[in-house]
Amino acid sequence: MRYFAMIDGERKGPFTLDELHEAGVRPDTYVWCKEMDEWEKAEDVAEICRFYRQRIFDLMHPSASPADDSLPEETQRGEEDYEDFPLRFRHFARQAGADPVIREEEPDYDRRPSSLVPLAVMLMLFCNTITGLVALYYAIRSRKAWNEAHRSDQQHNKALYSDSERQALSREAHEYARMARMWCGITFFLGFFLMALVSSHLLN
Repeated sequence: MRYFAMIDGERKGPFTLDELHEAGVRPDTYVWCKEMDEWEKAEDVAEICRFYRQRIFDLMHPSASPADDSLPEETQRGEEDYEDFPLRFRHFARQAGADPVIREEEPDYDRRPSSLVPLAVMLMLFCNTITGLVALYYAIRSRKAWNEAHRSDQQHNKALYSDSERQALSREAHEYARMARMWCGITFFLGFFLMALVSSHLLN
């Protein structure tokens, strides 16, 4: 991206990001490029801010090795990749090589999900009947989906499902198990809250 700048009342440029400082561009200097609708102060342009933030970081940490294609991706990340981290922790996260991309870990669909039926029954009896029933419903659906996916294992020489169908049923079982866990948690905390409320009322 190349920018024009209003310097001493004259439009000058275009400049690359590296050239802006040498050209006399300051945070309150108005700049423009073809991607922008109108002129803006340099400090309000995200790309320019990221560039100078990285440049300041490099100046403050001269021992940091320059980016090299042969290095792992984690060591080549710029500070702008860590914008989702709180400001006070960005430096430590970058130095530690923390992955700025939050990835949700996928469950192992080849492993049977935990049976939550007993837990759901207990929570339904001792915490909250309505939400406990919801948790029990999902726990039973999870068990049924898993058993159905692997029913062909006990039927010799009879392939009831293709590999893709079995995988889909296994995924369904894990999804139902996830919902059961969520509703078990809701039931527990709701029961705990109601118990605390009743205890407080009795004490008063």
